[in-house]
Amino acid sequence: MFFAKSIIVLAAFATTVLGHAQVLPPMGINGTPQRSDTQRPSNAKPCGNIALSKIDSSKTIAMTGNTFNAESTNFNKAKDGSMQFTATFDATGTGKGFKAATITKNGDPAPKAVGQTSQLSVSLPAGTKCTGGKNKDLCLVSFKSASGFGNCVVVKQAGAGAASTKATGKSKATRSRHPRNFAAPEEKRVYAKRAIEWIWAPTA
Repeated sequence: MFFAKSIIVLAAFATTVLGHAQVLPPMGINGTPQRSDTQRPSNAKPCGNIALSKIDSSKTIAMTGNTFNAESTNFNKAKDGSMQFTATFDATGTGKGFKAATITKNGDPAPKAVGQTSQLSVSLPAGTKCTGGKNKDLCLVSFKSASGFGNCVVVKQAGAGAASTKATGKSKATRSRHPRNFAAPEEKRVYAKRAIEWIWAPTA
């Protein structure tokens, strides 16, 4: 009985030290990411134990249209360090509305050595608008490897937060020119008034 329990404990411990891989740069991590920074994304915690409030202080990946590229790295070799991921995203940055993203180029499912890298290409649905963060231009993307490990990254959508500000500024500038363009001199108004009075004056 003791032997069987020991096997179970060792198996549980093994799952916590194997299968580590991350997508860079991981949200909420400063400096070089370490093995211990790897998360276990789930439906309840898509970013693992990283606080969602880290969105504004994290490094970002620039989007091109609705796509972006990222780099993954592994801390174990073979399937335990798989860099083959699935991805979900939350356009609000609040962590409450993750939807499926499409990985068009995936990583190595069984790297031959530790510390390898793989390039990933990800596409968000057409029409996606990132509204997260203080500037309203960030999306959260959660990556989960074939071994169940991963993390969130923050992607930045060009022009998303500036659009409304730009439109508002333009409308104000247009209104400010109208009073000068349409204001008539006092002398012209007097002539116009006299002309109207002459037209309606009774004839002798």
